[in-house]
Amino acid sequence: MNPLNNRTHFGRADAEEASRHWGIFLFAGVTSIIFGVLILTIDWSVDSLGTFVGVLFILQGLALAVTPSLDGGGRGSNLGAGVIAIVAGSALVAWPDKGLQTVGIFIGIFVLSLGLLHIVGAISNRHVPNWWHMLVLGLLEVPIGVWAMRRPGQTIALLVTLTGAWAVVSGIYQVLTGFELKKLPQRVR
Repeated sequence: MNPLNNRTHFGRADAEEASRHWGIFLFAGVTSIIFGVLILTIDWSVDSLGTFVGVLFILQGLALAVTPSLDGGGRGSNLGAGVIAIVAGSALVAWPDKGLQTVGIFIGIFVLSLGLLHIVGAISNRHVPNWWHMLVLGLLEVPIGVWAMRRPGQTIALLVTLTGAWAVVSGIYQVLTGFELKKLPQRVR
């Protein structure tokens, strides 16, 4: 749901195009849930957490970059956000030894940015079915992102908990979106 797209009509052809990519959302969601559970259940060192979260960001960025916009608009916003996630993930993989502060700042920036995009996209696309799912996700992501940026030096246990919780919540949203996309052509006239 791109807030910059002025299109008011989403037709059957748009629904069929979006529906073809439901599997990407499902894959990204399941991957995020698995990563989130692993983040929450493993006793991490800072370096290994940075590398693991970096890989998660890269996978999420790749999924986002190859997914077309769900509003039938251009691919620019998804591609841009995907590239940012890939760059952030690559930085975390390349420099995991920079410590908890670096991990916290990268996580905070990424989650805050996604939250703001989700909120603006949801509000500007209130005509879309289940638009509020994206709004709720954004409202959860913004405080998590702000907290992670403001307190990157906090204990690793708290950062791990927030990162794992975000990955699970984000994954659930992506899985639900994938299944909604699969059914979308039948609901659009």
